[in-house]
Amino acid sequence: MHKPNTEQFEKLFKEDAVWGEQEVIKFRWVLISVILIFIGYIYYSGETDRALTSLLLATFYIFYNAVINILLRKYGSATWIRFMSSTIDITILSIHIFNYSFLFKPIAVTTAASVFLYPVLILLSVLRYDKRLVVFSALYSVICFNIIYAIRSPHIEPDLLEKVASANWAGQIYKSAYLLVMGYFLYSIPKMINRLNAKHLATVNLKRSSELNLALEKQKNELAELQLRKEKRLNKKLADQKALIEHQKEELQQANVTKDKLFSIIGHDLKSPFSAQTSIIDLILSDYSQYNKTEIKDILKTIQHSAHQGLGLLGNLLDWSKQQNNLTKQQLTPVRIATMVYEAQALLSHNIAHKRITLINQVDPMATVCADSNMIKTVLRNLLSNAIKYTNNDGTIEISTGTEGDFDLLKIKDTGIGMTEEQISRLFNIENNISTPGTNNEPGTGLGLLLCKELAEKNNAEIRVESLVGKGSTFTIAFLRIKQAKEK
Repeated sequence: MHKPNTEQFEKLFKEDAVWGEQEVIKFRWVLISVILIFIGYIYYSGETDRALTSLLLATFYIFYNAVINILLRKYGSATWIRFMSSTIDITILSIHIFNYSFLFKPIAVTTAASVFLYPVLILLSVLRYDKRLVVFSALYSVICFNIIYAIRSPHIEPDLLEKVASANWAGQIYKSAYLLVMGYFLYSIPKMINRLNAKHLATVNLKRSSELNLALEKQKNELAELQLRKEKRLNKKLADQKALIEHQKEELQQANVTKDKLFSIIGHDLKSPFSAQTSIIDLILSDYSQYNKTEIKDILKTIQHSAHQGLGLLGNLLDWSKQQNNLTKQQLTPVRIATMVYEAQALLSHNIAHKRITLINQVDPMATVCADSNMIKTVLRNLLSNAIKYTNNDGTIEISTGTEGDFDLLKIKDTGIGMTEEQISRLFNIENNISTPGTNNEPGTGLGLLLCKELAEKNNAEIRVESLVGKGSTFTIAFLRIKQAKEK
C-alpha cells in the first residue's frame, strides 16, 4: 500500500491544522492574561517605564492575535501564516524576557520562569501539523535565547555566575542543546502522526476491502441461491409435467380398459337377452299351431324376463356412459329414503315374486338424506337387483335405516350366497371385475356396482360391503348427514 507523503498528510489533515492554529490563538489569550498580571505587578512596583514597555508589547500581541484569527478564517492554515505566527510568538517572548532583565537582575535571562516558555512555543508548533515548522521554531528559539544572553551577560555580576548553576555560557550551550533535542523529539511527532495515519488508512482500506469481499461473496451466494431456486422451480415444473403425463397415461389406460369392458358388455352380455328372445320367437313362429295358450303364456313370460334384463343392462350402460363423460350433474336436495325404496321395490316386484323372496322393509318413514334422487334411485335399484339375483328362492331381503356418527345409513341385507374377501376386493374395479351368475343363472356384467360407487361418491356418500360365503351380504349406503353435507 502506498505510504502518504507530507503534502498528502497536510492536505488530508488541513482541517486539523486549522484547529491547531485556533488552539494556539487560545493559548496566546491565556499568555496575554498572564502578561497583563505581570504588567500590573511591575507598575505598582514603581518600574513604570518597564511596565509601559510590556504594555506596549501586550497591545501589539493582542492586535497581532486578532489579525492572525482573521487571516486564519480567510486563508486557512497556510504555510506562511504558520511561520509568521511562530516567528512573532518567539520574537515577542524574547523581547519580554529582555525587558524583564532590566526589571530584575541581568541573570534573569537564564533563570527567569519565562525562559521555559520557549519549549512551550516549540511544542505549539506541533499543533500546526508541520514538522518543518518544528525545526524552525527550535532553531529560532535557540538563536533568540542566546542573542539576549549575549547582550545582557556583560551586566551579570561575576560572583553570581559562580553561584548560579548553568548561568554561564556552558549553561547556555547546555540549555540550547536541550531546546534542540526537544525540537528533534517534537519533530518526530508529525512523523509519528503520519505513520499512524498511514496505519489508519491501511486499516480503513483493509476494512473496505473486507467489506467489499464480503459484499461480493454475499452477492455471489445470493446469485447461487437465485439460480438454485430457478433450478428447483424448473425441476418442479418438469416433475409436475411428468406427473401430468403419468396421470394422463393412467387415464388413457383406464379409458382403454373401460372401452374394452364396454365393448365386451355390448358384444356379449347385451347380446345374450336379445339372442334368447329372438330364438324363442323364431321357435314359436316356426310351429305356432302346436302351442296352447298356457305354453305361449309361459314363453311370453320368459321373453318378458329376458327383455327386462336387457332393458336394465342397457339402462346401466347408458347411466354409466353419462357418468364417465360427466354428462350427469347432481342436484342435491333433501329426499325421503322410504319413497325411493318403495319405487325400487315396485320396479323389481316381478323379480321378487318370481323367486318367492320375502322383502322386509324396516325403513324409517321420516328418514331424510341430502342427495340427487335420480342418482340414488339408480344405486338403490342396482343394489336391490343384485340382492335378488344372488338370493336363493324363498330367501329373505331386509331393507333398514340407521345412523352412525355423521352418517345416515341405508342397509340392504340378503340371505344369499355371499362372497369371499377376494371377490369383495374386485367389486368396484372394472379391470379385475368378473360377473358371477345369479342363483337362477341370471346374467350380469359387474357394471352395476361400479356405477353405484361413482354415483354414491357424487352424492357425498359411500358404499360399504359386509359378506360371508353361504350366509349372505349386506350393502350399506352411508350418506353424509344433511348439515355436514351442506357445509362440505
